[in-house]
Formats: sequence, structure tokens, C-alpha cells
Amino acid sequence: MPRKSCVLSISLPPELSTDLDEVASQERRSRSELVREAVRQYILLNRWRALREKASLRAIGRGLREEDVERFIDEERSARRRRH
Repeated sequence: MPRKSCVLSISLPPELSTDLDEVASQERRSRSELVREAVRQYILLNRWRALREKASLRAIGRGLREEDVERFIDEERSARRRRH
């Protein structure tokens, strides 16, 4: 049966490794679980940054200001809450 995960080897500075071990112990989770969660969060944040940058460039191209975009977001969130 093929593996469902890929084994990686990473290097951490000793202080970061100690911090990781402390958090893992406090949360009763493995180091692997914490690293997986950190990578997921990093990827999600990176995708959001790229999306925001793309949206900002499109907004600028249409003559919109940042406050216009924020207002549109707030309006859309309010509309979604009303629908649900």
C-alpha cells in the first residue's frame, strides 16, 4: 500500500526546536502535527496575500481606492449574513 504522506527532513536552530518541543508538549501534539499546521497556515496566508494583491491591482486599474474595496467587502459580508 503506498504511503499517504511524504517524509521531509528539516533543520531548525536549537532555540526554535526547543520552542517547538515545548508547544508540542503543552498541546499534547506531535512535532509533525505542529509543523503540518504551520505549513498549512503559511500556505493559506500566502494565498490570501496573492489574492489581495491581485484584487488591489484590479481595483487600482478601475480607479477604486482601498477604502472602496473595504466597503465592498463589508457590504458583501453583511449580505451573506442576511442570507444565512
